[in-house]
Order: sequence, then structure tokens, then C-alpha cells
Amino acid sequence: MSTDRSTFRTFLGVALGGGKGKHTAVALLRAQADGVVVEKYDTGDGQPWFDGRLVGFLKEHAGDAVLAIDAPLSLTACARCRVPVCPGMSDCIDPTVKWFTARANGHAVLGKKPPYTPYTQRATDIVLHEEEGILPRETLGQGMGPLTARAAFLTRALAAHYRLNENLIEVYPKATLWKLLGANVARSYKRHHAQAAVRLAKVLGELPGLSFGPGQWRERGVQNDHLFDAVICAYTAHLWARDRWQLPEAGRDVFSVDGWIWTPPRSAAG
Repeated sequence: MSTDRSTFRTFLGVALGGGKGKHTAVALLRAQADGVVVEKYDTGDGQPWFDGRLVGFLKEHAGDAVLAIDAPLSLTACARCRVPVCPGMSDCIDPTVKWFTARANGHAVLGKKPPYTPYTQRATDIVLHEEEGILPRETLGQGMGPLTARAAFLTRALAAHYRLNENLIEVYPKATLWKLLGANVARSYKRHHAQAAVRLAKVLGELPGLSFGPGQWRERGVQNDHLFDAVICAYTAHLWARDRWQLPEAGRDVFSVDGWIWTPPRSAAG
């Protein structure tokens, strides 16, 4: 069932950290005539966004909202599998694994490291890397396991209010910036001597239709990775709804089950 995206007026972004840490940030953007305004963004203001508080806040604003989270919202094909004995990748009949096999056949070299592993990666990870030139974080790669587990919990906890690819989307702030503002900006907005200038002048000052409400200072996002990413997550949700992004035709049946990282289309880049 398709959702009328014109009804969305609230855009929530979550830069997800570990459930036991203090690094989760949330941004709330509201639609206005010429774009969106940042109405709220924080890292908890002394009360970290642990699960109970985060779930309560997101439910409270679910009525007209799209929620964008920068962590995997689906598990890998092998993690989802319920077959008691694995037949091996070449004999597996799962559509996602068959997609992986077809891709791997063009890259595999005997004795070399496998190009893909469907137990740590999803198809969207491969597409983002091979077709867009953007290296994503592997769904179940090193360091990502706790975030993927927390995202899976949140997806279930919010299931009565948010449905994947209807009003809940997976995003990747670096990929959004890459597609909208170019690779140089995406590569330099973190861990770079000029990151503050890049964030203020090249991002928050150039994203069309983005403004900040009373008391929501741009400088806070400039100074904090998590706040900055939360705003980019919410802004991506705004673009997704406004421009009615769709899954690619080729591979749609796989991506609708295996998961999809939503990024601006090629026509929006530059």
C-alpha cells in the first residue's frame, strides 16, 4: 500500500549511537512554505536518548512524520535465514543470495578474498559502493553489530507507528552529502582540519530550504558530529517525501526485502 507523502509535515532524524552510550542525537524539522526549519535538535540535553525516552519521543511525533535513521533497518540475508542446514551460496535459492551470487561471479578469483559476504552485507551496501562510489558501513561488519541490533529493536518497538519505506527510512548522511554537494564535501565534513568551515559554509549554508528556528543555533551542529548527522538524516527524509523517491526498478524485489539506504537520485546531485 503506497503512502501519500504530501501529508508528511514533520521530519525526524536519528543519528543512532549504542543503546548504553550517550552519542545518539535527534533532530526534528517542520515543513514550511519554502522548505524545512530545524525546530529541535539535541543529544538529550543531559538526559541521553536511551531506548525508553527515544521510543517515547518518536511515538509522540508519529502522526505526520517521516523517521530517518542512520543505521541498518534490516538484517542480512543469512541472518534472516531459517533453513537449518546451509546449502552454500552457490546453491541457495534465496533471491537476495542469488543476487549476490550473480554479482560475485563477475569478480571472483580463485584463492582471493571473496568480494561479497551475504552474512555481513546487504545488496544496498554493494550498490552504494559499486554504482555510486560510496563506501558504506557493512551491516554486520566490525563495530556495526551493536548499532544494527539496536536498530532492529527500535524497528520492532515502533512498528505500530512506523513502517519501513512508508514512513520509516534508512539513510546515510555521508551519502546524502556526496550526492547533493559532491565527494569533497562528503569526505571532509568529519575528521578534517577544516570540518567546521565545511559544515557551516558548504553544508548548512547551502542546503536548499534548510533554516534554523529560534534557539536552534547552527553552531551546535557545526561542533558536534551526532547533531550534524541528525539534521542531515531529517533533511534527507524531507527530500524523500517531497520528491517521492522510489526504489530502483532493477532489483526492486530484492531491495524491498533486503533493505535500502535512501540517497538523493543522480539528478539531484551537484
